[in-house]
This record gives sequence, C-alpha cells and structure tokens, in this order.
Amino acid sequence: MDIYDRATEREEKDRELAMANRRPAGPEATGACLWCGEDLPPAQPDKPAPRWCDCDCRNDWEHAQP
Repeated sequence: MDIYDRATEREEKDRELAMANRRPAGPEATGACLWCGEDLPPAQPDKPAPRWCDCDCRNDWEHAQP
C-alpha cells in the first residue's frame, strides 16, 4: 500500500464521517412559508426554493419544533 492508497482510504473515511455527522436536510419547500403561509418564489437554477419568508419565520418555526 503506497501513500496514494492511504490518502484515498483516509479521504473515504473522512467523507463517511462527515456524512454521518451532517445536519438533517429539514422540511421540503411547499411554495409557501412554513410558518406564516406567505407565498414564496419558486426555485432558481442556482438556488433551492425558499422554505420561509425571512429569518424571523424560520427561527419561530425552529423554536416550535419538538
């Protein structure tokens, strides 16, 4: 086993660890704010669809989750 094999093995282990420790994806976007129900714009080619209209709604929604 050479240095490249060990590096590849280490990279795979690091990737598995990162995937195991990542944050959950959260709820799916519905086209409306998940807290107040205000209509939201659709997804853009370079950005996912928003789930909340602003950070206050997001924070309120997060605090209300069990």
